[in-house]
Amino acid sequence: MLLQFKLLGPLSVLSDDRDITPSAPKLREILALLIVRANQRVSMTDLVDELWGAQPPRSAQVTVQTYIHRLRKTMFLNEPAEPPAALHTTWQGYRLEIAADAVDKCRFENMVQRGSAALENGVPQQATELLSHALQLWRGPAMGDVETGELLTAYAARLEESRLRALEGRIEADLQLSRHRDLVSELKELTITHPLHESFHSQLMLALYRCQRRDVALDVFRRFRGRLMDELAVEPSQYMQRLHQSMLAGETETRLDPEPPSERITVVAPAQLPNDIADFAGREEPIKAAERWLCPGERDDDALRVVSVGGMPGVGKSAFAARLAQRLRPSFEDGQFYATLGASEARPTEPEEVLGRFLRAIGFGESRIPDGVEERATMFRSWSVDRRVLVVLDDAASDVQVQPLLPAGARCAVVVTARCGLQALPGAHTVDLEPLTADEGFELLAGVVGREQADAERDEVRRLVELCGYLPLALRCVGARLRSTPRWPVRNMRQHLEANSRPLDLLRFNGLDVRARLESCLRTVPPPARGVFRLLPTLGADRFTAVEVAAKLDCSPKFAEAILARLVGHGLLRIRREDRDTTGTDEPVLFEFHPLTRHFADELLNVGNGPLPYLWPLWPLYLRYGRQNGPG
Repeated sequence: MLLQFKLLGPLSVLSDDRDITPSAPKLREILALLIVRANQRVSMTDLVDELWGAQPPRSAQVTVQTYIHRLRKTMFLNEPAEPPAALHTTWQGYRLEIAADAVDKCRFENMVQRGSAALENGVPQQATELLSHALQLWRGPAMGDVETGELLTAYAARLEESRLRALEGRIEADLQLSRHRDLVSELKELTITHPLHESFHSQLMLALYRCQRRDVALDVFRRFRGRLMDELAVEPSQYMQRLHQSMLAGETETRLDPEPPSERITVVAPAQLPNDIADFAGREEPIKAAERWLCPGERDDDALRVVSVGGMPGVGKSAFAARLAQRLRPSFEDGQFYATLGASEARPTEPEEVLGRFLRAIGFGESRIPDGVEERATMFRSWSVDRRVLVVLDDAASDVQVQPLLPAGARCAVVVTARCGLQALPGAHTVDLEPLTADEGFELLAGVVGREQADAERDEVRRLVELCGYLPLALRCVGARLRSTPRWPVRNMRQHLEANSRPLDLLRFNGLDVRARLESCLRTVPPPARGVFRLLPTLGADRFTAVEVAAKLDCSPKFAEAILARLVGHGLLRIRREDRDTTGTDEPVLFEFHPLTRHFADELLNVGNGPLPYLWPLWPLYLRYGRQNGPG
């Protein structure tokens, strides 16, 4: 039994030249999605979303299972198929196993890739033959008779974009073969059906000019420019304008070559990762664990893998993500994307804006990129579903901000950094970064100030590392200060830091600023917890229990513990290491300051007229929750 699957036109499945395509609309939709993602897992969630969108019936999963059973019964019998074809059940989904050459879109993509390579290598004859054969596979709009949902609609748009690029390439190859007279009629039709497509208009101008019809070629430019200005308020590209100027000047046609390769916007694989840091110190074990989790070759399932990196402000989350991503880069050859989401800024970056940048980096033109965040997310997922893509999202505000930016491919991976708010991100491997060890802190500071000076004042460097609370950002601040004044003794810096009543004043240098990081973090804390944080120094201790805080604030211990836990989640407090596993004991949990967050809280306490003004943000939540649990 020979099975052939066709998507480039009406959906069609042939068995030994016999049409066995199902007629039921929902069956056709499921089958199309399985073919589009051939040899990859299609989750039950994606199938339900494709069929019913945001309002699935209660029986959606059972209905999908019924459709799958019908497909197996009518198309995937026990008869041996050549090439082999089977519909497998996987964890929470299904996988259609078929040979690549049994699907017309796979054959199309293979020939387009070979034809484009031939064109780039200066072999236009081979290019036009391959691209012509690829285009002959199209029988109409992709999946034109299928009722498509969001996923298939986006994939059909991607296929149409691929068809247009293949057509551009074939016409360019024909122009290089001096077939301009044969192209004029075809290009006139294309410019009518695609009135804002610049490449087709440029190619028509060139073909007309070579046919000694300069007046008509110039009129094509005039009309196209007018349409662009009226509808989009933009000018044609620099290449098209130069082509127009060359025609006005009457230059010989041999100088009017197709667009130079150096000016084409063709991004094969976006590479947006930030640079690794040469003096990065420590973190080797968590990096290796994250690598094993994310690397496609190390997986035993076909689910999207996510690593969530958390920790207090200044602990080095971004540097950790950069090093991890650079190590993973060779495993994700189809693209590496990077975006800063701005949780520490006054206005976090909108997912719609980030998706727009991703889609432009892929190569989608502005006219092809939809406006809404859901439509852009669907397009990005459809593009990434059969690729190896790495996405790095730095300084995320919440899982709601992150969700639309996730790729869909089982061979994709995501690294997200955040101070808090990613607890609801499903399937994420969490890395909670701690301050460095004493040896790691020494290595980092030595890398900044210079190994020779660090070795000469080893004890002073170790004491300076301790005063900085082993926090990477603080170490970089004092290291930069020392480096800016050559031969300034580390001893002097240590003495200044010990004697200063506001040590955070010394922990800033140019764009590095520990206090600014802590302030931006505090702004994201709910007002009740913010008020409690400002009052904690009045306890007179670096370590305290919820009972002690409750007594000070005259509230219930449950309320106090909930507030302290929120501060731990934002990285402004921590639970003492010895008390992190209190299972089976009645010992109260000890909360504590990091040394630098203690200095920060002391500064806040001393601002204004004392602590009382900062208590007021606490009362709304306290009156609703704290009092009803009794006084502390």
